[in-house]
Amino acid sequence: MTTEVLNESREAPEPPPAGIRVWLRRNVFSSWYAGVISIIAALIVLLAYRGLLDFVFDPERRWDAVTFNMRLLMVQAYPIEQFTRVWVSVAILAVLLALSLAFYRIGGRTSPRKLGTVLKGVGSAVVVGGVIGPWGVSVSPIGVESMRGFVGWVTVGAVLVIVGYLTRTAAGEHAKDQTIPILGVVLALIAGGLALVWTIVLPVPAEVDGAQAIVFEAIAMTTRIPWTVIAILAVVFYWVAWVVRDRIPAKTARGVLIGLWVASFPVIYLVLLRDPDVDYGRTFSWYLPLALGFIVIGGLILNFIAGAKGETGRAVGAVLLVVGLVSFLVPMEFLVRFLLLLLGVFGLLAPTFGGKGAGRWRFLGLWAGLVTALVYVIMILTAPSTVEVPGKFFLGGLALTFLIAISGIVLSFPLGIILALARTSKMPIFRLMATAYIELVRGVPFITWLLVAFIMFPVLLPAGVEIGGVARVIGATALFGAAYLAENVRGGLQAVPKGQYEAARAMGLTTTQTTVFVVLPQALRAVIPALVSGVIEGFKDTSLVTIIGLFDFLHIARAVIPTQTQPFSFLGANQEALLFAAVVYWIIAFPISRISLRMEKKLGVGER
Repeated sequence: MTTEVLNESREAPEPPPAGIRVWLRRNVFSSWYAGVISIIAALIVLLAYRGLLDFVFDPERRWDAVTFNMRLLMVQAYPIEQFTRVWVSVAILAVLLALSLAFYRIGGRTSPRKLGTVLKGVGSAVVVGGVIGPWGVSVSPIGVESMRGFVGWVTVGAVLVIVGYLTRTAAGEHAKDQTIPILGVVLALIAGGLALVWTIVLPVPAEVDGAQAIVFEAIAMTTRIPWTVIAILAVVFYWVAWVVRDRIPAKTARGVLIGLWVASFPVIYLVLLRDPDVDYGRTFSWYLPLALGFIVIGGLILNFIAGAKGETGRAVGAVLLVVGLVSFLVPMEFLVRFLLLLLGVFGLLAPTFGGKGAGRWRFLGLWAGLVTALVYVIMILTAPSTVEVPGKFFLGGLALTFLIAISGIVLSFPLGIILALARTSKMPIFRLMATAYIELVRGVPFITWLLVAFIMFPVLLPAGVEIGGVARVIGATALFGAAYLAENVRGGLQAVPKGQYEAARAMGLTTTQTTVFVVLPQALRAVIPALVSGVIEGFKDTSLVTIIGLFDFLHIARAVIPTQTQPFSFLGANQEALLFAAVVYWIIAFPISRISLRMEKKLGVGER
């Protein structure tokens, strides 16, 4: 008897199908107190649902404050004549997402039974909304005639229920088979979204007979056409990647994709959107020779360290690190200081990760790539932006929120891991320093550190050195997040069995190799839920920058829109803007949590 037959024989037989009455008796009214609790919970849900509908469809709601200020909420005052840069940035992200879905084979299939259940559930909720909704109003925030009133809601809900029922029953005996591609459903949703973009009308303010009024207008062509082009590009690139993915080595494809994702962030924010005015004279006279010098000379030094015998290489690496740290006490270019510090770090890593042959070349290639990237980023950052906006920073709104969140979270990860390793180290000096930092940062509210970074930190900078407000906020976000992430990683390190350390030592691995190749992967795998929770929390915590006056997404929704008087008055439209902001935050945070569940399932978190 094969293993498959044995596994199938151990599975419990599926219970026979039961009707709705049997299901209710087993799951809702299994006892009298369970029935009472279920009824009370259902009433609470219905009251909350009715309250939400009352709020959303109240004719007094100023949803035109949101629709009119959509560009302000997304990118603040970015010049409309340069808005093509924004659409190109969105297209790059859409294409990268499509390529990732194809090469990583994300999506899978679902059964007609599950899809039909989802459609029936959504349809039932729409029907209930039609029954309990406050219909008969003259203004609809979505502006679709068929969705107004009892008849429209019940009709749409009934159609969804019927489609869901047919989806389940048409498959017959194969209703549980995984036959429906999930990405096919996503494609249908994209098509539906595009149809909505070309047909929906939204409330906008207008001057009618000298007075302000709300009218319903179609979405502008400057928005319809870009979204349509972006959707078509994503579908085309996904199809092309699907065709060629089996002809390209998976490791190569994934490595290229990771590189493109990493490069897309600085390219979009620092090049496309910022549009720097680069001084090519200084580029060829200073930046290019500096980069080539560090790549060549630093590469030779690292090659020597990686091939040195005994402790010579580690000693040279330690000297380089000391030189890099001391350079911050000597007057010189900031870029040179960072490059010296980077050389010192690579010098310490070279004896362990320098390798031989192809491994050595990969290590030196990583050094050359990081030097090039660092010099290029500094060159772009020091060049003035050609984007003219009223404030000091060229971006605002949701784009600024993403910039702070992604930069802060990405920078906090390596720092948090280093702090966790230092706090669990056997060396007292590193353990005490890491503990003091973690306890100090975690003991003070994040808003306090934001105020310190924004108000007090500039006083501590040397004369002639200036760091922008957004950069200071990103630094505060990274340093604060690293303290919490360090404790999560420390919990993972403590969960690794001691036998793993002993096995690594028995194989002859060094302490660094044991930590990087044996301990850290297991520790990070064990704390994936905590790490993802930290990512979501870090993204939402960026909303606190509204306190220091940065024009992020929440600040515009909370303080800018409700105080507008020109060209139209939106005074008092706090609730509408804040509800829209809450929905946007949820739309971004919810997929992150679902990705976390997928990672946990793939890596077997919680399983032996």
